[in-house]
Amino acid sequence: MLISIDGERVDPAAATVSVFDRGFLFGDAIYEVCATHQGKLTMLGAHLDRLEASGAAIGIDVASMRAGLEAEIARLIEECPGEGERYVRIMITRGASTDFDLAEAETEPKQIVLVKQLKPWEPRLYEAGIDLLCVSPDQLVARIAPSVKSNNRQANVMAHRFARAQGKDDALFVDTQGNVTEGPSWNMFGVKEGKLWTSPLAGGVLPGITRSTVLKIAAELGIEAEERAVSQEEALASDEWFITSTTRGVMPVASLDGRAAPAGSPGPLTQRISAAWRALADG
Repeated sequence: MLISIDGERVDPAAATVSVFDRGFLFGDAIYEVCATHQGKLTMLGAHLDRLEASGAAIGIDVASMRAGLEAEIARLIEECPGEGERYVRIMITRGASTDFDLAEAETEPKQIVLVKQLKPWEPRLYEAGIDLLCVSPDQLVARIAPSVKSNNRQANVMAHRFARAQGKDDALFVDTQGNVTEGPSWNMFGVKEGKLWTSPLAGGVLPGITRSTVLKIAAELGIEAEERAVSQEEALASDEWFITSTTRGVMPVASLDGRAAPAGSPGPLTQRISAAWRALADG
C-alpha cells in the first residue's frame, strides 16, 4: 500500500491526520474510489468529475487540485508493488479547525491518495449472486445527501452491519416513501418483463459511474431502461436484480428479502449486461 498526503509520500504505518481535521471531527470531507482493469485505470475522468461535483456541493474547490491529483495517482499506481489490479481512494477534507468552528477551516484542504492491491471479489458472488436485505430509515440514523460522496458514512456502515447480522451479504436502502434506492456502496438495478429499472438520481441516489455505463450499454443493446421510483413491493416482484459499482462491475443478486430471483441468478438479462460491461472494460 502506498499513501501520499498533500503530495508527499508517507509510510502507511505513520500516515495520520490531526485530531482537529474536519474530516475526523465532523465527517466534513469527500472521497472517490476508482480501480484498474487489466492494469489500466478506468474512467478516472468521470470519477474526478464526480469528485468536483461533490466538492462544489459542499464548497470545496476540487478543480484547482485536479492536475496534481491525476499526477499523484499515476505515480502511486506506477510504484505500487505486487501483482493484480489496483484500488485507488482519493480523500479531501476541508482542513483543520482547532476551535471546532462548524463553518470555516483554518488550513487549506487536505488531499490524501491511497493506492493498494485490489482484493478481488469471490467468484461465487458472480456465479450465484448475493443476498440482500431491505433496510428502512427507522432502522438507521438519517442519511446525508447520497449524491455527495461524503465521508459521513455512518448510515451506510449501520445498514451493512445490520444486514450481515441477519445473515445477508448487504443491505438495500428503502426511503421514507417506501421506494428502494441504493446500497451502502453500490447502485441497484432490477428487471421486470424484459425491462430494466433503476432508481432515479432525483430520488437521492449516488450518480454511479458504473450505473451510467450500464444505462448506456442497455441503450446500445436495445434494452428498455427506466430511471424511476420503484416501491419495495415492486422490487420484490421483479424477475432479476443486479448491483453495480466501480470495484464490483456488474454483480448478480440471488435473493431480496429472502425471495429468490425468479429468473435465476444471474438472470439472462443480467448476463447480457455483464458480458457487455466486461467487453467494454477489456477494451
